[in-house]
Amino acid sequence: MKPLDESTLTITPRPRPSARPRGAEPARVAFHRPGQLKLPARRRWAELATCAAGGNVFAADWFMEPALHHCGRERSLRLVVVEDAARGWLGAMPLTLDPMIGRWPLPSRQSWHSANQFIGTPLVRPGAEKVFWEALLAHLDRHPFLALGFYAATLPLDDPATLALASLCAEQGRTLHRCRSFTRPARLAESPGDPRAAKKLEKRLDGLERRLTENHGAVRLVVHDQPEASEPWLAAFLALERAGWKGRASSALGCHAATAGLFREVIREGHRRGVVRLASLTAGETIVAMTSWLVQRGRGYGFKMTFDERFRSFAPGRLLMRRVAGIAAAEGLMLFDTCAVPDAPDDPLWPDRRAFGDFAMAIGGPARRALFDRLMHAQNVCQRGLKG
Repeated sequence: MKPLDESTLTITPRPRPSARPRGAEPARVAFHRPGQLKLPARRRWAELATCAAGGNVFAADWFMEPALHHCGRERSLRLVVVEDAARGWLGAMPLTLDPMIGRWPLPSRQSWHSANQFIGTPLVRPGAEKVFWEALLAHLDRHPFLALGFYAATLPLDDPATLALASLCAEQGRTLHRCRSFTRPARLAESPGDPRAAKKLEKRLDGLERRLTENHGAVRLVVHDQPEASEPWLAAFLALERAGWKGRASSALGCHAATAGLFREVIREGHRRGVVRLASLTAGETIVAMTSWLVQRGRGYGFKMTFDERFRSFAPGRLLMRRVAGIAAAEGLMLFDTCAVPDAPDDPLWPDRRAFGDFAMAIGGPARRALFDRLMHAQNVCQRGLKG
């Protein structure tokens, strides 16, 4: 299946009959309160994570559960699960009930992920993407409560789950509104990039590394892959982050404790599982930059990075990321998503772009759906509603 066309803002499909096989039992939808999952449910969640499609490591139970615990403060937040006839989990996705889409008063069920989760794809078994969306939308149609629509954020346009959602909406005659589009730097397998830009960047970084060595000692990459390495790395990373602008900004906003708590849990558990990679760049005996990234099923995802601001003139973060890009290329990863901010500028280290979209669709009966679509078009939410 091809990725969705980035230029398309709204998909208005032609209705077609559902392709559900005769006699097939419909999937069941259950809503769980985060933090109140009993052991059998947690086991099903963990089992789903072990066999789920590899498109979103941030949705795995070992990442999502601490994210819900530390950052999920919304009272309406629920973990929505689609189960098969044997009560096995086919997919899971946190949802909230929000009165707004962007700055417009359009009550909707919305997907949730914390600020440290950079992809919004649900956790879903390979091949069950369409069943997941079909069951979820059918449940929301029957039980819309106060919501007029469903809003899913930060979906990669090349992911099977996103493609399945678009396909299902086309079959059901359900208009799929794209409310935001953005791209960010990435590396796709065997992509050559622009050799001139890469050569220019290499020359600049070589010069900066040479000056750093002359002034502060030999530059060395340390990859912390020993089982006991996560704790000292965590302590050093958080100390370095607190000393910089990120630490000062987090303290001013009052959000440092929650994000730091999530970060600690994810690094410890992910490192134990062999999914989280940790690295430091040193000059002499001084750590000048540190980073972490995640690798799962041949895909890499940038996570968190910090650097010593006293060495800013040497671009230590860029020197470190050059080495991470080299590691990713040597491992032959089919994808490395930098998880940079939306529409981050082009980067010769990551010569490709990965496209994302936020999507909204009506739920409920025909009248409710027609009202939602009219409001979306009349208020022009898709083009400017999320900028407010």
